[in-house]
Amino acid sequence: MIVKSKKQVGQLHEYARDLQNTPIIELFSADPNRVSDFTFEAAGLFLDVSKNRLNKQTLSSLLELVDKCHVKEKIADLFNGVHVNVTEDRPALHVALRASSDTESWVPKNFIAEAEESKLRLKSLVDAMRSGEKCNDDGERFSDVVMIGVGGSNLGPKLAIEALREEETSAINIHFLDHLDGEKFRNLVSSLPPHKTLFVVASKSFGTSETLRNYESARHWLKSKLIEKPSLKNHFIAITANGAKAKAAGIDEGNILKIPDWVGGRYSVWSAMGIPIALKYGYRVYEDFLSGAALLDHHFRTAPLEKNLPVILGMVGIWNTNFLQSSSLAIIPYEHRLSSLPMYLQQLEMESNGKSLSLDGAAIDYHSAPVTWGASGTDAQHSFCQLLHQGTHQIPVDFILALKAPLGYEKHQDMIVANCLAQSRALMLGNERENNIENHKKLRGDRPSSIIYMDKLHPKTLGALISLYEHKTFVQSTVWNINPFDQWGVELGKAFASSIINDIDSETSCNQNDPSTAAIISRYKTLKTDRSA
Repeated sequence: MIVKSKKQVGQLHEYARDLQNTPIIELFSADPNRVSDFTFEAAGLFLDVSKNRLNKQTLSSLLELVDKCHVKEKIADLFNGVHVNVTEDRPALHVALRASSDTESWVPKNFIAEAEESKLRLKSLVDAMRSGEKCNDDGERFSDVVMIGVGGSNLGPKLAIEALREEETSAINIHFLDHLDGEKFRNLVSSLPPHKTLFVVASKSFGTSETLRNYESARHWLKSKLIEKPSLKNHFIAITANGAKAKAAGIDEGNILKIPDWVGGRYSVWSAMGIPIALKYGYRVYEDFLSGAALLDHHFRTAPLEKNLPVILGMVGIWNTNFLQSSSLAIIPYEHRLSSLPMYLQQLEMESNGKSLSLDGAAIDYHSAPVTWGASGTDAQHSFCQLLHQGTHQIPVDFILALKAPLGYEKHQDMIVANCLAQSRALMLGNERENNIENHKKLRGDRPSSIIYMDKLHPKTLGALISLYEHKTFVQSTVWNINPFDQWGVELGKAFASSIINDIDSETSCNQNDPSTAAIISRYKTLKTDRSA
């Protein structure tokens, strides 16, 4: 960790050595109150970290590290609009988008005003579309909305649409176009009624090449289908921080929803990017989603470190990564509506904390973000859970569980809850202590896991869950002394892609590509010529 915390880091390495041969189950015997001591609650969520290889002494030392790294002060900076994104010199105030202007005095008023204006515009548009006031040129309601975007512009809304499907819905069908595969585009639009389809073009910069390519394809498709219509302006909405570019690209100014430049793409579901949620389930549901996140925000900002869910979850992750040498984290939701959560968290955690340079630009000499991956529980336990139990890698797991069953499916839910708890228990216990186990069937256990559970998955608990992981990521970035709000690796890939596109479009190849890249470009260009011949 950072130099000023060497004492705590050394102490934690000693604790790791002391605990490495202690079975996790023995930690329960040593502490009769372990379950209550290692279970934390806030905003409708419960976090049980008792099946991790740590004790009270370890947790206390981890919290001393938090204090030494000034996490509490950094939390205040985050919420007060300090320019915590140091490389881009701006705040990261996504929390302002879900704050209430009546109760949250900690958010600077100018940010609250901008957020409130954005929400009012979004509500007005959503209400007009759901009522039929905003319609096509023939006065018909839109039946289908296609969200065009990539990364954070789509992952958050897509997760929420799937997670909230038990809520009362409108007749509007929501689709996501987040890939450049031409076959996917063709298959999608072939099922849509052109005259009743609205496209939402979501790009903070309005310069994302994949999004703009799909936008052009959507315009071309509509023009080919609506030949008699002189204008397509009612069929496109843009969500962006760059209204001028959206207008120049043909989006009507009245159909441009602005997001602030102080909101990063992977945090943008709280902005107008969340329009699919409000269109499908109504603005009230969207407000509940925001308020659930705000509840967790309040907890994160005010709770003592020793009871603070994001702090605890973040520091257990640092314990497993930096002291027990785990390089991976599996996310396994035993709730099929959360099937997209692992992919969402991949971006949140790895794009935020996949860094090797400190805030002052120096190379760090410790691990930062682990590889985050996963799948829904039922699929996971019949596929990769074998490796978690018996493989050579020790991979911590976050299990996510909603306890209350959908109406009429209680027996299904009994099995879901049983399977989730069984996987967590089996990872901890294994079976090596049993007699007469054949060697090839032996599982040594002592694999760490945490369980995040809630009584029911609904808009508020979903908002709280996403907020929990956002703040966990921030806590870890503070301890690792890195910037979680930039993504220069992503930007370099974009720059190279632009150069290669220019090479593909030119008749002669440039000399700037490496031999491998140049060879594949050459073959691709040959095949393009053959196809068009």
